[in-house]
Amino acid sequence: MDISRGQILAVHPGYAIVSVAPGQACPRCAAGKGCGAGLLYAAERQREIRVPLAAGSPLRAGDRVELGIPSTELLRAAVYAYGLPLAGMLLALPIAGLLPGPLTDPLAVLAAAAGLATAWAGSRAWLSRPKCVMRLQPAIVTHDTKAG
Repeated sequence: MDISRGQILAVHPGYAIVSVAPGQACPRCAAGKGCGAGLLYAAERQREIRVPLAAGSPLRAGDRVELGIPSTELLRAAVYAYGLPLAGMLLALPIAGLLPGPLTDPLAVLAAAAGLATAWAGSRAWLSRPKCVMRLQPAIVTHDTKAG
C-alpha cells in the first residue's frame, strides 16, 4: 500500500481536507546519498486533497493521518494508463499489415498512432468511470488525534 502522511485542515459532512507533505524518492535520497531523483521531489510543495469520511467519524481539524491507496489498485491503474495504449499501438501494426497493398513506413506510423490514440482514449474513459475513480481515491488508514 502506498502511504502518505498528512494533517486534517478541515472536516465537512462526508469528507475532510487533508494537507499532504511532499514525499521522498527513497531513504537513500532522504540521506543525500541517492541517485539524485530526490531533487525532483524537492520542488514539490504541500498538496491539499479531499478525502472521504464515514458518517460520525471522530476525526477533527489538526489530527494527523496516514492516507493509503492499495498497491493492487495502483498497478491496475498503471496497466490501464500505460499498458493499454502501448498494446493498442503494437496491435495496430499487424492489423495494418492485413490491408491490401504494401505496408509503407508512413502507413505504419499512421497505423501505430491511430492504435495508440484509440487505446489511450479508451483507457482514459475506463479510468474516469466513477467506480475506478473511487478505487483510486486515497483513504485514511490510521490517525492520531491532536493533543489537547
